Amino acid sequence: MTVAIAAACAACTGQTVNLGDRDPRPYHFETPKLVPELASTARTDNPTLTADLMEIYFTSDRMTGNGGDVWFARRYDTRLPFSNPLPVDAVNTATFETSSAISADGLTLWFGSDRAGGFGSTDIWMSTRPDRLAAWSTPVNVVALNTTVEDIPRPPGQHGLVMPLSSKQGASVIYRTFLATRSGAGAPFGTPVLIDKLVYADRSTVDGFLTDDGLTLFFSSSPLMYPADAGPRVNDAGMILEPSADLYVARRRSVNETFELTQTLDDLNTGGDERDPWLTPDGKTLYFTSDRDGTLSIYTAAVKPR
Repeated sequence: MTVAIAAACAACTGQTVNLGDRDPRPYHFETPKLVPELASTARTDNPTLTADLMEIYFTSDRMTGNGGDVWFARRYDTRLPFSNPLPVDAVNTATFETSSAISADGLTLWFGSDRAGGFGSTDIWMSTRPDRLAAWSTPVNVVALNTTVEDIPRPPGQHGLVMPLSSKQGASVIYRTFLATRSGAGAPFGTPVLIDKLVYADRSTVDGFLTDDGLTLFFSSSPLMYPADAGPRVNDAGMILEPSADLYVARRRSVNETFELTQTLDDLNTGGDERDPWLTPDGKTLYFTSDRDGTLSIYTAAVKPR
């Protein structure tokens, strides 16, 4: 097997590296579609779903205006739209909730919150329930995953044993992506380990989604500063927005290797924000967040056959 180009160069160019016939082909997508039944004039983001695609959890500030709460919606057939969204009152507070992450079986919900009782500005919290119709338990702080700074979760991948999470630990001013591993479902997670191949001095890596085989990691990334020839983005209230994020995917040949084969998802990215990727278990549809129409909303895009 011959190496076509160094993996380090791939990180610089954003192109997929072909290291041999066993490596996956680049991802391509059909035109993204808004999920209209979940849309609002308020920010709506961070979509994650149960494995059967019958429940979706997301965050939105459509009711309280406090920056974000956890919401959900159900359906009873994947061919039908979701029902009217409702807040998850058992986990919401008057403070900020973000990055809701539902487990594949729908029985565990992780999310970020800056509520009292945490270790840092935003911590990872967890709530559970015995079945899909039961009430959610009082959230508990996931001590092993939190630091004195910002920490936010994503759903566990690799058969539910590895959680990608983002943190500003280590005096970082940007999010970087870590992996936390556990021995089995319900077991505690170990200390998060930095994905050093996805660390960039001038860009964040956040919103990681790890596939069930553990070989593919979708994520979003945004620069620290606006390009000199572009200038800042400004919202309707005249506030300067953070530099826009784009979607990426990184691959590896085995779970014992590191992620370093990186591709920019140009079929999905615009001049605005694209982030929060979540791929369906069959690999056919990507859910993500975009403000391409002026407000952060949830979209889907069908994966083209590769």
